Order: sequence, then structure tokens, then C-alpha cells
Amino acid sequence: MSRRTAVRGAATAAGAGLLGASAQATATAADTPPATTAGIAATAGRGDGRHPGGWTEAELRDRRRVLTLGFSEAEADCWLLVARAGAAFFALPETHPAEAPDVADALHVMQRILMQRPAYRRYREMGEAEEPPPGG
Repeated sequence: MSRRTAVRGAATAAGAGLLGASAQATATAADTPPATTAGIAATAGRGDGRHPGGWTEAELRDRRRVLTLGFSEAEADCWLLVARAGAAFFALPETHPAEAPDVADALHVMQRILMQRPAYRRYREMGEAEEPPPGG
């Protein structure tokens, strides 16, 4: 087992299981992977005739889960785009084995920050309910 395989397995176990499904979606969504963030967003925004945004069934299930947690629509889209970006990266040829853990860490940082956003919004709402902001 290579380190790349081990990291990919660990990422899946840690909640990034959408990476494999997204790799297939990314491969079928465009002839070539988008080179920019705008390109990734544009690829996600292409309707596939079945779902707005071109999300796969697996992505739609994941999107419903994060919306239920309190994500905004834009945050849910970002969540799926992070998974697609990860899948697109891991579909690239490996240039150095040390890249995989760094990319997995970066993806997990973005996922963690996105997961914290609904809780932080709720925390602020609770504080404002107890103590309105000065001047408000």
C-alpha cells in the first residue's frame, strides 16, 4: 500500500468519502478539468438535465445533509466544490508522494471551517439575543 492510497483511505474515513464519487462527476462534467476556481464553479453550474448545478445523486444527498446542519445554499455549494476540487487533484498524476497528505490536510481545513460556520452564526445570534450590540 502506498502512502497515497493510505491518505486517500484516511480522508474517506474522516468524512471525505465524496471524493471518489466527485472524481467520476468531475470527469463526466467536462472534457478537461477546470484550471481555475471560476472554472470549477462554472463546471458545477452546468445543468446536466437532471439536477440544477449538475450535482450527482451522491452530491445531492450530501448537500441535503449539510443544508440540514444549517449551511447556507452558497456554503453547501462550496462544500461540494471542495470535494470536487479534491477529487480533481487526486485524479492528477502523482508528482511527489508528499503532496497527498498536504492536500488532504488542506481539504480537511476547508471542510472544518465550513462546518463551523453554522455553529458560529448560531452562537452570535444567541449572544445578540441576550445582549443587543451597542447602538442597536
